[in-house]
Formats: sequence, structure tokens, C-alpha cells
Amino acid sequence: MKRKTARWCTVLCLIGGLVTSSSAVAGQVKKPVVNQSFSEPKEIKMAYHRSDDVLKQLESKPPRFSDDDTKPVTQSETNDLTAVPASTPAQAPSKTVYLTFDDGPHKVSDRILAILNEYDAKATFFMLDGNMRNFPDSVKRMAEDGHSLGAHGVTHDKKKIYQSPQTVVAEMDQTLKTIKEITGIDSSLIRTPYGSVPHMKEPHKKAVSDKGYQLWDWNIDSKDWFYRDKRLVDNTIAQIAEKSKKEEPLVILLHEREETLVQLPELLQYLKEQNYSFRALDAEMTPIHLK
Repeated sequence: MKRKTARWCTVLCLIGGLVTSSSAVAGQVKKPVVNQSFSEPKEIKMAYHRSDDVLKQLESKPPRFSDDDTKPVTQSETNDLTAVPASTPAQAPSKTVYLTFDDGPHKVSDRILAILNEYDAKATFFMLDGNMRNFPDSVKRMAEDGHSLGAHGVTHDKKKIYQSPQTVVAEMDQTLKTIKEITGIDSSLIRTPYGSVPHMKEPHKKAVSDKGYQLWDWNIDSKDWFYRDKRLVDNTIAQIAEKSKKEEPLVILLHEREETLVQLPELLQYLKEQNYSFRALDAEMTPIHLK
């Protein structure tokens, strides 16, 4: 009996040792690490496809804030939205100024006409008979460019022209006749030398009026016969600022001379920036006279 018990104990011990050895070996063997990233590419790929589908759906819809508004924005609508400013400043009303040139034509007449053309400016030229005969081409160009032509007399000598009402009329008759011969224009505009004051007495004025002539003076004197530099521009601008508030046409006295030619662009530029337009005198206007 004792022998059988000892055998069973031996067997059990052997079995226990084997189990213990197996557990130890199993504990020393590393378990395989499961790489979770294997499933990530599949998830990322699926997410990418889902985003791509959403983008395609968005691109198929018009760029509006509401699904109800399905009309796409046209180019013209875009231009309308972007081209019109929120507020448009009011443009200053246009004003008119009348440039008048005495004593021509002159050797600088063509250059004066070129400057006037550059500024789209019309003017009036009161000319002397002898000078027109010396520069007939300039007179023709004045007419072709749309300027007004008038008579300034023959002698420009106050002792001769103002001898009597008849002498004034005679000089104006001759000068206007020369304008007609050169250009074919019948003009009735005149300006007497040195203006109508103080030499044109009432009989003189009546005589030219009876002939149907319009006697013009000026209300802005550039004094280019005295100033030979930029002062003539400054002087003219100062008078314009003073006269612009009054209800009368702005008629500027200038002369066809080299000094005036040099300063003319600056004067015209100022007037243009002040929104003045340049017109020529005509027979339908009421002349202004010195006081």
C-alpha cells in the first residue's frame, strides 16, 4: 500500500513539474504586437473619398447663401456691383470764360492757336488791318478753328482814330472789309484801341451802333502789356476770383505777343482745373463796356 502511494506521489510531482515548466516558458515568449495603424489607411482613404464627394456637391451648386436662390451671378451683375461707388461726388457746374486777343495777327499767332486747340479753347481776335494783310494765313486758320474775328482798327493811334465819329467808323469799316476778303466772314464785332473809355464819346458810340457794330470792352485785364512774366497770370487769376461771383460774363483782355504766349498754358490750365469752358464772343450777346 505504501508503495502505491509513493508511485502516485512521484507521478503527481512529475506532472506538476511539467505544468510549471510550460507556464514559465509561456511567460518568457513575447506576445505579438498588433499594429493599429494597419486599419488607419483604410479609414483615411474612406474619409478622403467622403470629402471629395462633398466638395463635388458644393461645386455643383451656385455660390449663393440660400438654396432657394439658384440663379448664378452673371458678369454684368458683378460689374454693376463693383463699378458703382457707394457715393458719387457732385460735379461742380461748368462756368464760361471769354478769351480775347488784341493787336494781331502776329508771328506768334499760329503757336497761340495751337495752344488754344490743345485746351479745346475758343477765343475772339480783335485785329488790326495792316497785321491781317501781313499774316493772312493766320487769319484763315483762326476762322477754320472756330474762333470769332473782330476789328481793332487801322492806325491804333488815338489821335487819328478818335478825331471824329466818322474816323472811328471808317477804320472799323476797312478792317471788317479785310476780314471778309480773307475769310469770307461778315463780322460786326469791334473793339476800339485802349477801350471805349475815355475816348469813345457818346457821338462815337452812336455812330458805330448805327452801323450795326457791337462794341466790346473787357472786365478782366491781364495787363500783359505791362507784366512780361508770370505776374500776368497771377493778376488775371485774382481778378477772376473777384468777378466770378458777379452776374456778368468774364471777358479777359490779352494781346498777341511772345510774353503772353509763354504764360498762356498756365492760365488755361488753371481755368480748366476750375471747370471753366472757353467760348468765343458772338453777335447775339450783349457787349460789356468799361465804366
